[in-house]
Amino acid sequence: MDKELVVREALSEQMINAGARLVERLDQSLSNVQAALWLFMPDEKIWKLIVISPLVKTDGPRRFYKRILEANKKADESESVISLNDISVDDTSNSLINLLKLSIFTGSGTAGIRFSKNTINGTFIEDCYIYRINIRT
Repeated sequence: MDKELVVREALSEQMINAGARLVERLDQSLSNVQAALWLFMPDEKIWKLIVISPLVKTDGPRRFYKRILEANKKADESESVISLNDISVDDTSNSLINLLKLSIFTGSGTAGIRFSKNTINGTFIEDCYIYRINIRT
């Protein structure tokens, strides 16, 4: 784990790759990631990696962040890792995920879906990059 990723206003290929690798490492540690995506926060003009797992509810967010730290430690030396400051975790009751699952289902793999300037049930989503939404309605 040599370099920490710099999250910018524009979603970069480096951010996309780092997010995908983190989801893969979390899968290897049986973290039960049900949804993962980069979400653009227009008010702050930043991107946040959102990770959704039922373990956040059962074990608590602090333990899940520890899982992320452990997954980051397993990154190759050449890989960039995402700072915990740029990651948000929640359980499957997350309102954004419950909106997105109405339109998107990826299964348990790691997809790459850009979802920009869309409205679902009256909620506008500026921009996001979806790796996984594996929650059925």
